[in-house]
Amino acid sequence: MKKDPQNEADLVTRIAQAARGSLASPQAEIAERFAQLYYGGADPQELGERDLNDLVGAAAAHLEFGRRYAGGPAKVHAYNPRLEEHGWQSTHTVVQIVSQDMPFLVDSATMEINRQGLTLHLVIHPVLRMVRDDKGKLAGIAPSTAAGEGRLESFMYLEVDRQTDPARLQEIEQSLLRVMADVAAAVADWKPMQQRLRELIDELG
Repeated sequence: MKKDPQNEADLVTRIAQAARGSLASPQAEIAERFAQLYYGGADPQELGERDLNDLVGAAAAHLEFGRRYAGGPAKVHAYNPRLEEHGWQSTHTVVQIVSQDMPFLVDSATMEINRQGLTLHLVIHPVLRMVRDDKGKLAGIAPSTAAGEGRLESFMYLEVDRQTDPARLQEIEQSLLRVMADVAAAVADWKPMQQRLRELIDELG
């Protein structure tokens, strides 16, 4: 079936407008902007299979989870959203990740989910330019391509096979935290290792 770009854009616009809801400004603008960017690169067919309220709820929950983040180690939260408690729901366990943007994040998280014996049902991964105060509190959001202040951050949303054991949910969180830390260490070492390799080649030459 041929995709209709207009319908795809309309769906994301409806999600963003619903995210704005009855919030007061400037929170309404932040919620709408976040939802627009959050789902901007997602597969519209997968979004279209889900209830609008649940899509709005997922974005709002991830925004709230990432409202404070001072950088450094990633934040990870695995849980089962329930309509009566969270205002939205999913048939799967949801994993929210907030981290500084860097290479290999999605592949590393996906491999860890597979290693855990879980099936990955949905991945949403926007990279956003987040403007924060000196305590890590969110002050503004822009696309990753925007120039100006702010830091590029990765917001990763994963849906996996539903897990109901709290210990299992904690295990998923801790394993992903370890993987995110390993990725950060590898990325930090990458350029110094390249430089050292060039120096060794020069010495051997």
